[in-house]
Amino acid sequence: MGKDLTTVMTALLQWADRWIYGEGKEPLLVLDRQTGRRIPWLRIVDEECRPLALRDMTLVPGPGANKRTRARYGAT
Repeated sequence: MGKDLTTVMTALLQWADRWIYGEGKEPLLVLDRQTGRRIPWLRIVDEECRPLALRDMTLVPGPGANKRTRARYGAT
C-alpha cells in the first residue's frame, strides 16, 4: 500500500513546490537515480500517454456507487 502512495506524495510535493515555496525555493528535489536529473512534473495522461486537461475528464458512478451518488451523477 505504501508504494502505491508514491505517485500521490510526489504530486503533492510538486504542488507545494509550485504554489507554496515557489521556483528555486524547493526544500526537496526528486531526482532520477540514473540520470541525476529532476523527474518531470506528474500529469494525467490517456492510454496513448497524451496529457489530459480537466475539461477532458468526467466523473461517472462506479460499480460501488450508492443510490445518492448515482442520483447526483444522473445514473439509474
